[in-house]
Amino acid sequence: MADSLTTLSTTLTTIIMPIIITIGVIGNILNIIILTRPTLRHHPCSYYFLALGFNDLFYCVSLIYSLLTHGYQIHPEYSSLFWCKVLFTIASLLPFISAYLIVLASVDRFCASSTNARLRNWNNTVVARSAILIMITFWCLFHINTLVLCELNFADYIGCGIRLKTLYNQILTIIEAVLFAILAPCLMALFGMLTILNTKQVRLLPKAKSSYRRTEGQLIRMLLIQVATYLVLNIPLCVTYVMLILPIGYQITSNFMFAFTITQFAFSLSYATPIFLFVLSSRVYREVFFQLVYKVLRINDGTRVHPMSMTYGFQATATHFNTLTVVHK
Repeated sequence: MADSLTTLSTTLTTIIMPIIITIGVIGNILNIIILTRPTLRHHPCSYYFLALGFNDLFYCVSLIYSLLTHGYQIHPEYSSLFWCKVLFTIASLLPFISAYLIVLASVDRFCASSTNARLRNWNNTVVARSAILIMITFWCLFHINTLVLCELNFADYIGCGIRLKTLYNQILTIIEAVLFAILAPCLMALFGMLTILNTKQVRLLPKAKSSYRRTEGQLIRMLLIQVATYLVLNIPLCVTYVMLILPIGYQITSNFMFAFTITQFAFSLSYATPIFLFVLSSRVYREVFFQLVYKVLRINDGTRVHPMSMTYGFQATATHFNTLTVVHK
């Protein structure tokens, strides 16, 4: 039974992970391009979504490592202690940054929708840039512990990882589990609900800025759907992760490890879904997305190369230039 579940888990990894990686890389690149358009880039919340897009892109690329390890039993981290430390730290750091970027975006939307003028003053691009920089710096410094404590040892089943052989290692691992699997989801849910309550009370901006206000409202909707999706796709892994880490005396079985693998698929999928969530939840984002697609299609159609005789090289060049001119009108 255990062998069959292991085989099934490996097979599913080789099928599902390449799909998630492909969708995630393409989707996050498009998401980054869209969020830098003039319609969206002036909003503080877009800064959090943009940083999230870059982080999710890096994570989706790093999933190649997970595919090699769990799908094809190729272990790059076993090549040296250096790669063991680097790959293990990156795999731990990026999910923390992603989770707390969503937390910061939730706090931003709460402040933007508040009836308190002092809270609304925190909703600006300067605060957004500073908060992102401080948060990323904090988690990078925090994960120096992971970089230092990670070991490569073939004498046990762990291989590359942190061993719970000292009290400090045990406390650090428990703190990481609490901060990622418990605190971050709770903060997202809390500020998400507070934002919903705020939006039912007042309209904050005057009618002279109705276009800006509509975009702000749609950013709130994008954030709430992002939070809901994150919680649905990540809580199962958070629960199983806590059961693995905390000393609760739970007996680990092959069925449990198979379930843990399935929750990892859902967890990885959450890094590939933002563009789909944003397209479905925001009319402004959707319009920018289709404008981008239409522009790309027009450029590709206008720059087709047709074979011509070298005798008419000058004429061919002029014709091609005119074609581009018409397209850009």
